[in-house]
Amino acid sequence: MRSASVFVKCLAGLAAAVSLMVVYPVEAVPYFEVGDAGTTADTANYVFWDTDTIFGAIHVNDGADVYGFEWAGGFFMANTHGSNFDTMLSLFDESGGLLLFNDDFGSKFSQLSSELDPGNYFLGVTYYSNNWEGDMTSYWTHGSEGSYQIQKTVSMPIPQDLPQEGDPANVPEPASFALVAIGLAGILLQRRRKYLPKVPTA
Repeated sequence: MRSASVFVKCLAGLAAAVSLMVVYPVEAVPYFEVGDAGTTADTANYVFWDTDTIFGAIHVNDGADVYGFEWAGGFFMANTHGSNFDTMLSLFDESGGLLLFNDDFGSKFSQLSSELDPGNYFLGVTYYSNNWEGDMTSYWTHGSEGSYQIQKTVSMPIPQDLPQEGDPANVPEPASFALVAIGLAGILLQRRRKYLPKVPTA
């Protein structure tokens, strides 16, 4: 009986892993600025969790761009390699408070890196010296022409329908895996019964 129980648990864990891979493939994708990304949380472009590169541009009447994204926790890094102007890069929390800022990391590009808790964040990109270490609401709306690239790490989110640690009751059991588990459990039980010693009768 114990062998059958362990086998069923293994199958349930395999089902959870397969579900995660199907719902959240590992391939990262680029994101291209839609219209004007805006300079506040309300007007920001939101990028998908699997976005690894953001392509956009600033203009004489558009001095900065802000992008919102979801983060599942862990080490985060972003840089502006490939941009054609002197960039400044900022990371803001969900309320717009400044967490990280960098002007020059090397020659005219910017880089941020830090451990981040799970949550929603914003990346702001602008030119030197717009909004020097300020909050995103202080971005100047005027600027100069330039295109940028933001390379960022990708954080795979935790699916809502998969169990959290210590919550085995919510392990998903797709019908196909359940049927296989029941069949194999029956075979194991039958084999166990077959090899039990026979009790002599009077």
